[in-house]
Formats: sequence, C-alpha cells, structure tokens
Amino acid sequence: MGDLFKDILMDDETIFKDESILDYKFIPYKMPERDKEIKIIADYLKPLFHKRRGSNVFIYGMPGLGKTASARFVFQELKEASGNEVVPIYINCWENQTTHTMALEIARKTGMLYPPKGVPTDEIISNAFKKLRDKGVVICLDEVDKVKDVNIIYSLLKLDSVSVLLVTNNPKYKTYLEPRLISRLNLNNLEFKPYTTREMKNIIKRRAEQAFRQGVVSDKVIHEVSINSETDVRRAITILLEAGRRAEQDASRKILLKHVNEVLGKMTDSLPKKLNSHEEKIVKIIKNNKGIISGDAYKKYKEKHGGKLSIRSFRRYINRLEKQGLIKTKETGEGFQGRSRRLEPGNGV
Repeated sequence: MGDLFKDILMDDETIFKDESILDYKFIPYKMPERDKEIKIIADYLKPLFHKRRGSNVFIYGMPGLGKTASARFVFQELKEASGNEVVPIYINCWENQTTHTMALEIARKTGMLYPPKGVPTDEIISNAFKKLRDKGVVICLDEVDKVKDVNIIYSLLKLDSVSVLLVTNNPKYKTYLEPRLISRLNLNNLEFKPYTTREMKNIIKRRAEQAFRQGVVSDKVIHEVSINSETDVRRAITILLEAGRRAEQDASRKILLKHVNEVLGKMTDSLPKKLNSHEEKIVKIIKNNKGIISGDAYKKYKEKHGGKLSIRSFRRYINRLEKQGLIKTKETGEGFQGRSRRLEPGNGV
C-alpha cells in the first residue's frame, strides 16, 4: 500500500490491543500512585494471617480515585499470599443493598448457592459463617452508603478473625451510623486524595499503552484526556475507550484530538440515569449557580419548576446527591439552626 493511504484502517484491522484494559472493573497490574494507600490497607489486614482480629477501615474519597481498585488489588495479593487461610469477600452494595442480598453474596463467595427467595436470611448467614469459622475474613462493602440495613455489619463483627472495609464517596457517611455501631467498628480513616496532574497523565498513559497498539495514542491526546478527566480515572478511561471507537469508525489508525472532543461534547450535558427528575433539576441548578446557598437553590427550584416539593424533600435529595458524589456541600453555620449549606457541583458534573 502506498504512503497516501497508510493512515487508513482496513476492515479486518483494529487499533485496540486489549479493550478489557479500559473496562472500569479491570484491576491494574500495578498502581504506583496508590502504593501508600495499598500498603496501609495491607498492614491493617496482617493480623488475619494469625487468626486474630484485623482492623476495620473507613475508605473515602471522590469517585474515580482508585478506592475500589486498591481494595481489589489488595484482595488479589491476599489470595496469592494466604492460600485459603484468609478469605477476601468483595460486595458491591449498589447491586446488593439489603441484608438478604448481601447474605446471598457472602454465601456464594464461600461456595454455597441459594435461590433468591425461600431461605431465611439468618439461616444463610449462619451457614456461611460456619464455613468461615476457622478462617481469617476480610469483607469489603463497596459503596456502603447504598446499604438500606446496616444490621449485616453487626453480624460480620461476630466473626472471630475479621476486618471490615467500608468504601464510599461520601466522607460524612460515618455520621449517619448509630454511635453503638461506630464504637463496635472502631474505624481507621483512610482518605484517597485527588491525583496530581502528573499522576493522572501517568495512569492514562499506562492504560493507553496496554489497551491500544503502538502509536495509536499521542502525548497530546493523553494531555487532553487528562485535563478533561477532573482527576477521575473512570472518566478518563471512558473517554479513551469511546475516542478509540470513534477513531475506528473513521477508519483512523490513530486517536485524534477531534475524536476526544467529540466524546467530551457528548458527555458534557449527560447526567447519571439513576437520578429522578427532581434530582436532575437540582443538579442543573447547582451546576449553573456554583456556590449557591441551599435555601436560595430551593427558591430557584420553586421559581423555575413550581410543584409541591417541600424543603424537607429538597434537603433529602441534596443529601442523596452528595452521597453519590454528584455535588459537594459545606456548612455555612447560618440559616435555621445553622443548617444552611453552600452547594458546588461534584467531579464530572
């Protein structure tokens, strides 16, 4: 083929080397930007190797900062190091919000399968714990703020050799727990702080090198993805994946800046599908009025949309949006009982 057509991708060719690298569930082979946090988690779990009770950890930070990936990375290393002596159990609480569904998941991880209905929750937990009785156990409750009933945590703490990892985007989640449970857990705090610009570029570059063929992703593209990712790795890999697919649609052997910008244009005004109509409207008000006081935001909502939404329901939606990392709040100490808050958009909004 002549040089005039060397940049055209043929029908049977692909620019991807391994597209699964850009799946949000993929666990990287190495995470140097989170070495410190990974070591801290591992140190908290070491007593489990000696059948002693490990430490419980409250892991928090904004979305896309490697909380889940770090916990699962530690779990992989734990399996290799301990054989079957320490059992890691990961539970996504967005998918398993009730005590019953979490009990089913714990049982499944111990090799016991139950139908979704028909077997009492207490029986499932009891049978699972019998299999775990002589083991060290570490259970990660990811997105724990989605849990509807925290009684499962009390049950977990009955195990002799156990560590519980509570993972959330919401740094205030602990304040919603009963003081009795907080006392029982005796949580160690571990904050995942935002990546620096250099760290983001390094993460994106490693993913790009593993996911695409050589020469597909330029330094300019990496820079553009980085500055538009707002320190959110999940957002960054989504941009990379979609830009790669657009490049292939154009039969291009390289991802160009125009492919990245097309993806960004599509993402800019998108909102998570799990929001209801009230929440979508509230997010848009905060996005267009950064730093607005909560009372003023409620007034704007009523002026623009009317309806019967009460101030109490409005506050409940604000709390829910904060838990999801879609908005950030800061108490001003003003207003009724000092409950007024300043509202800002969260990462990626």
